[in-house]
Amino acid sequence: MACASCHVQADGFSDTRRLSLGFEGGETGRNSMGLANARFYDNGRFFWDERAATLEDQVLMPIQDDVEMGLTLDELVSKIQSTDYYSPLFMEAFGDNDVTTDRIANALTQFVRSMVSYESRFDEGLALVNGDENDDFPNFSELENLGKISSLVDGHSAVIAMKLLRLVAIEPEIMAWLQIVPMTLD
Repeated sequence: MACASCHVQADGFSDTRRLSLGFEGGETGRNSMGLANARFYDNGRFFWDERAATLEDQVLMPIQDDVEMGLTLDELVSKIQSTDYYSPLFMEAFGDNDVTTDRIANALTQFVRSMVSYESRFDEGLALVNGDENDDFPNFSELENLGKISSLVDGHSAVIAMKLLRLVAIEPEIMAWLQIVPMTLD
């Protein structure tokens, strides 16, 4: 079992399963969050319930979880110390081969922070509108643009509301799904 068992690169370093599978095949309480672009998370909190205040906190929690990886931090340190190829890596990264939970967390967080998208459809769309995230991306559908805007930083609620109104006006199925009844003027 490794982080990549649930955080699959081809899936944005996430999991396509509704609930991820742990080291003994048990289901986790939630789906694995995507880690691509984690360095850009505005609020800095991690997990769906935001229980990890920092990425440094987050990376060690799945290792200790009884379902996910099922190790104590002491067991983790022992496993890393007893695996030959880690010693020179710790020497190169930290100046000596001393393995600690802080160093493991630092190494993992730097790796996660290095996972950034490159030439994604979002990147291409952003370039097409000269970097203005509020503009509709020409390479996105109306629904994709709505989702893009609704996930941006707070302060764009008026833009979101206008896009939602425009979308429901042209998409009757969306109105039905949202249980919006068109108003009539008498």
